[in-house]
Amino acid sequence: MVTGLFSGCASNEVGKSATVVGGSALGAVIANQASDGDAAWTTGGAAMGAVAALGANAMAKENERIAYRDGYEAALNQSVKQQYWIIQNRQKEDEFSESENPGTFVPVVLPAQEINGVIQEERVIYLKAK
Repeated sequence: MVTGLFSGCASNEVGKSATVVGGSALGAVIANQASDGDAAWTTGGAAMGAVAALGANAMAKENERIAYRDGYEAALNQSVKQQYWIIQNRQKEDEFSESENPGTFVPVVLPAQEINGVIQEERVIYLKAK
């Protein structure tokens, strides 16, 4: 229960240190009350509290790593699905546009010209008209 309370603070170095200090203090208080002030029990309780807090920090770090990995995989999966549906929709658009009207090509004559010192001969290109 104590580790669950302190594990939320384990996301940065200051929080991790605070978790260990708080865990050891809580362990010392509980051991002190249970042993009627015996110093050995109080020290042992502080050590157990610190160990529990370190365990909570480790669990929080592992949970954060797993959540990051799961989020990354989910985003990658979503990206693949989006790309799939983009391709599917594009193919449907091509099917409909070609089946309804294949379109006609209009010849356009480009005259001879010089662009940046490069001489281009007269040529014909075909543009698709709808």
